[in-house]
Amino acid sequence: MKKHLINFLLLALFILPTVCQAQQQVDQNQVSIRAFYSSYAVIYQSPNFDDFYKKYSALLDEYASSSFKQSVLSELDDPNSPGADIATDDNGIQAQYLGNLKVEKRGAYYLVSYPIYDSDEKKYIEIGLNVTLDNHGKIKSVTGNYTKEINNPNDLDKQQ
Repeated sequence: MKKHLINFLLLALFILPTVCQAQQQVDQNQVSIRAFYSSYAVIYQSPNFDDFYKKYSALLDEYASSSFKQSVLSELDDPNSPGADIATDDNGIQAQYLGNLKVEKRGAYYLVSYPIYDSDEKKYIEIGLNVTLDNHGKIKSVTGNYTKEINNPNDLDKQQ
């Protein structure tokens, strides 16, 4: 009996590090996405466009693929464009609710969800975005997944 227990514990010692390493790889992408949106939320509130543009460009250098960065900045540079907020699918993001930001792996993409407060409608809205990464872990695309009304910023639904 002791021999079986020792063999089982030795086997667990060899398997556990492999499982943990695979989990850490997924978590690193989640950490990077969270870092991008956390930094972006702070930059997003900048009242000075030139300051916003400079900081956003540097943030995109770090976390986005060159094609994603180009599409974002060309939207901002085009005077005939409405200046769509590609990183949030035009939903915006608010720094005060970053504690509620969630990033979940969903197959080929990551589901990013966070609350915002719509001051015009006087209600909270949950935003869900599909974020895909390139082979280097950089943001390749962002598409809207859903928006829905919630009672408070802590009501994010994981079952989307």
